[in-house]
Amino acid sequence: MSRREYRINAMKFLYLLEMGGDYDKADINPEVYKNISDLIEHTDEVENILNKSLSGWTLNHLNLVDQAILKYAVYEMKYLKTPYQVAINEALEITKEYSDIDGKQVSFNNSVLDKAKELINGWRIKIFNCHNLN
Repeated sequence: MSRREYRINAMKFLYLLEMGGDYDKADINPEVYKNISDLIEHTDEVENILNKSLSGWTLNHLNLVDQAILKYAVYEMKYLKTPYQVAINEALEITKEYSDIDGKQVSFNNSVLDKAKELINGWRIKIFNCHNLN
């Protein structure tokens, strides 16, 4: 499975969970299941980053597909330490394929993820500086 297919499967599984759908754990890639389980444990932090990144919006105003795409991209950047541009570019490609009906959603998600990146990067710098005080 390519990294793109992996991300698409993660987005679909997260979407399924958000919709309250049933699933058979045997049908889910074990690594996808592990990462989505970990994302769920960090849902409050991931949603906090996204809500701070949405100008004049809240995450609940977005459709569930975009919520899943954005949540997984933020999770990748913050917890899997995926390079920012990789996580953002992959999220935008998935947006094009699954969500962008009018040509505006890619731009919107890009803006949200750029702001999220700045928040995450700011926290990493603060943590790095605290560790270097010793």
